[in-house]
Amino acid sequence: MNEKKKCPYCGLLIDSDMEKCPYCGNFMPKEEPIKQEKPKIIINDNPKNKNKDFLKFYERRDVSNKKEIAFFLINLIGLQAFAFFIQLFTNALNPFFMISTYGSGILNFSLYLILFGIFAVISLDDYKTLFSKFFKGRTYLYGISYGFLVIVLNALYSMIVSTLYPGYTSNQNENSIESIVAIFPALSLLVFGFIGPICEEMGYRVGLFSLIRKKNRILAYVLTSIVFGFIHFNFTSSNMAIEFINLPSYMISGILFCYIYDKEGVETSMVAHITNNVFAIMMTIISTNL
Repeated sequence: MNEKKKCPYCGLLIDSDMEKCPYCGNFMPKEEPIKQEKPKIIINDNPKNKNKDFLKFYERRDVSNKKEIAFFLINLIGLQAFAFFIQLFTNALNPFFMISTYGSGILNFSLYLILFGIFAVISLDDYKTLFSKFFKGRTYLYGISYGFLVIVLNALYSMIVSTLYPGYTSNQNENSIESIVAIFPALSLLVFGFIGPICEEMGYRVGLFSLIRKKNRILAYVLTSIVFGFIHFNFTSSNMAIEFINLPSYMISGILFCYIYDKEGVETSMVAHITNNVFAIMMTIISTNL
């Protein structure tokens, strides 16, 4: 017995193999063969799936690769380029201005303000991602706590080095900042205490660390801490031994700031860095006025 189908014109049942309805005389519409779609093969090569630790970091990733590179290069190379052109301009007007502490202070303040402005413009589309936790209590609780941990560890390092190396003193970078703070206490607190740390966190944590962290976590910690240490290193110093002795102190800070950024985000690492710098500058202001 043939299977039956309903004629779409008269509604009567006819044999399924009939091309023409014997009742109404209409030809049956031809049915198009059902195309079977090939199953989609999903290649699961998303880097998020490599490990849970990376997934956590990747999901809160702050900016694109291009911006990470830009933040780092602007902080590392751009700062030197800006300094060169400012010095070139001021030397044409007054060749003795930049060799004075007053001139050095104006140069440093100008550089960080320019850098801060550039980072603000680049981050305009990412501020919601970058600073989503900036007004949360946890950010300041952890940030200030970590900041004082950095202070304590550096103080312990200084105590150990002072015992082993009786002639231990601050390096040229710190001496220069102390001289500037003595002349411009309020500006130093604003620029070195707040703007400087924000720029460095954008350049070395959001920039360099985040860029390498997606590939290799340990390498990100090592390279970022080394670079962070050497940006505070003076290669023209008359006492290179002091420069190398002070280098681990900056690297310790760099590792801790990377850890804070890795675990909590850039808002917390900024607060920690600001806490460390503001404390140091306040101590310098107090000691200068005693």
